[in-house]
Amino acid sequence: IFMSPKFKILDKKNIHNGFFKMNEVTLKYKKYNGDWSNEIKRELFGGAQVSAVLPYDPINKKIVLIQQFRPGTISKDNQNYLDEIVAGIIDSGETPEDTAKRECLEETGCEVSNLTSIQGYFPAPGSSESFYNLFLGEVIAPDKEIIRGLENENEDILVKSYSFDEVKTKMNKKEILNGLTLIALQWFFLNIYKS
Repeated sequence: IFMSPKFKILDKKNIHNGFFKMNEVTLKYKKYNGDWSNEIKRELFGGAQVSAVLPYDPINKKIVLIQQFRPGTISKDNQNYLDEIVAGIIDSGETPEDTAKRECLEETGCEVSNLTSIQGYFPAPGSSESFYNLFLGEVIAPDKEIIRGLENENEDILVKSYSFDEVKTKMNKKEILNGLTLIALQWFFLNIYKS
């Protein structure tokens, strides 16, 4: 049993251990009136600790977005190749900053010269223990489309540079469907590029 002033974990067991882990958790939590809740049982994705970076080129005024096939899109009748920013799982012994730089180089071919923290957040706290570390990374944007990705991870990634206005238009047309990417781009247009 794990106890904190706000919750008690009564039982936690692994029920799936594949590409993603899933645990079944039985717990009680402290209600606003001070009482303890009834026991609740939930399945939680073990959750990845992730670093993500929005690569942008302040000199050429470009944003680098990637596209790749996403299995989670198959139940919807729309794009299966989503416009996204760079993201990857933090390896053991790595800092979130190290991962952001490594993933940016792996996925886009761009070396990050300056990294700024945007925000850390839980993308789906009702169902997952994942935590995302979000950064803005200064790069030199590629001047043409390229294909990247690690073959041993079955990655096939289209890398493309867009002007700030082109990205803003994609957002206005509701073409950016990845939540992580939306958060990063909204932050960018609120804090960095104000037209």
